[in-house]
Amino acid sequence: MNFLLASCNSFGPDSLKGSHPLYNEAINDSMNEQFMLNLVRLHYFEPTFFLDVTNVAATMKLDFNGGLDQTALGVTDSASDLIKFTAGSEYYTQPTISFAPLQGDAFVRSLLMPISLESIFELTNSGWSARRTFGLCVERINELENVPTASGPMPQTAPNSTDKFQRLMDLVEMVRSAHIIIWNYEEKTKQAIIHVRHHTRYEKEIAEIKQLLDLDPNRDSYIVSGNASIRNRETISIDSRSLMSIMFYLSHNVDSPPEHQQTGLVRVTKDVSNTPFEWSQTPAGKIFRIHQSDWRPRNGFLAIPYLDHWYYIEPNDLESKATFMLLTQLFRLQAGASKFPAPVLTVPVR
Repeated sequence: MNFLLASCNSFGPDSLKGSHPLYNEAINDSMNEQFMLNLVRLHYFEPTFFLDVTNVAATMKLDFNGGLDQTALGVTDSASDLIKFTAGSEYYTQPTISFAPLQGDAFVRSLLMPISLESIFELTNSGWSARRTFGLCVERINELENVPTASGPMPQTAPNSTDKFQRLMDLVEMVRSAHIIIWNYEEKTKQAIIHVRHHTRYEKEIAEIKQLLDLDPNRDSYIVSGNASIRNRETISIDSRSLMSIMFYLSHNVDSPPEHQQTGLVRVTKDVSNTPFEWSQTPAGKIFRIHQSDWRPRNGFLAIPYLDHWYYIEPNDLESKATFMLLTQLFRLQAGASKFPAPVLTVPVR
């Protein structure tokens, strides 16, 4: 009896240690594959769909059994019969996973609502590079464009040059370590302000940043506005993308088989010379790419099957993996925190 009690006492904690990491890994892989699938769907002009895991319940059972078995030895003397004692145990789990589709007006609005400027600057201040956060989330800063036509389905014609926008991002990254550009939010005026500190080492870079944005070079602080119609030399106007626009932008740098291009399953953006446009040269394209293969990759970071092909991110492509991580954080920030009433699908796992 003491042995039985000791076994039951350690069964629960030991089972939790063994199963918790496995469920965590399985759900994480499932959600990542869902994001990848939706990016590929957008590349093929097909609608997205999101499921969220709402509950995971696992019933763990440990059953013991025992008995007596009398086996005859083949002689007439009953004392020659052999009585055997049998005992055994059985351990099993009964997991149940509940899914809920993310849908409804509130969810759709969260996908279409522009990312707030506060969120963009908070992500940058928390350690994400401006090249990544602004390269994804910002569509235009003053007159510098970051491929606004990429915020929807694949365009037919090539976008305008993004050289100046990318140069601005490079300069911001150069001066970032010196904490020269500081963003804060004035509670009294409810106004976002960018302060530019003086630094002898980065005088040329700061001057070029102000020149690119057509700002008053003699000022040290500038108002930040999300209204593109406001345009003066004391204001930095920023148009941000929505979460869905960011996903569209990333979906344009998905590789597709030549036969899919030839049969019109995907659209190929052309420049003025009728040459396919290289989306890999855009700010988002430089930090994210999904490859395709006829066969399942052996070492892909993420790999999903779609239309008889495999789509994946290279395991050593740290730029794409970091961008994918940022996308999932933006999704949780923009859409994941809200609760949306929806039917729940409960699936028992065998």
